[in-house]
Amino acid sequence: MNTVNANHIENLQYSNAFQFAVLVDEQGHEIAITEEMIQQACADLAKRCHFPQSRAA
Repeated sequence: MNTVNANHIENLQYSNAFQFAVLVDEQGHEIAITEEMIQQACADLAKRCHFPQSRAA
């Protein structure tokens, strides 16, 4: 883990150690997964979904 990310990760306060996740890139750098990243991924996925049209009764 590089020094910048290590210092950032150590400064984060969490009540439960399992409330933290990281991505590891090709160079081995750890990138903290943020709530904003998850919300963006969900929004992108929702845009790709094809919902059936509702039928007229």
